Amino acid sequence: MLERARQWINVTIEEIEETLPNGLHDAEILELVMDYKHARLALEVSVLVGQPIEPHPSCERCRPGVIVFRGVVFYSVEFPQGRSSFQSPGPVGFTYERAPAGEIPAGLAKILPQGIQCYSLFLRDWLSHIHIAAVDVRFSWSDV
Repeated sequence: MLERARQWINVTIEEIEETLPNGLHDAEILELVMDYKHARLALEVSVLVGQPIEPHPSCERCRPGVIVFRGVVFYSVEFPQGRSSFQSPGPVGFTYERAPAGEIPAGLAKILPQGIQCYSLFLRDWLSHIHIAAVDVRFSWSDV
């Protein structure tokens, strides 16, 4: 999956969001694959590209893409909350933010390489987070 010929764009998640018609609003994770040998974490995502002014169902049109974190130093998936819908299979809606100060334990934060990108993805359906520290981020559409 990770080696397919695609047109990749090296960016930050913030830059990905700026280039998409609706940003990552209503984006969903379809699949998560960690390649430990090459230190890559790939998120197959479904991105809302329909516009609110378009007629239904065009306004809900989604497009498949891939977000790849390269040079992954760590990633951690928190346990889902018991009151969440984690037991129901299917795509998982998410939002993101730069990992807030204090989110990464101090002992770990001080030994991370300079310039590392640290993100926390909030899994809306699980009410928990995926924490990721990586050298860079890439994005590509899957349907091209």
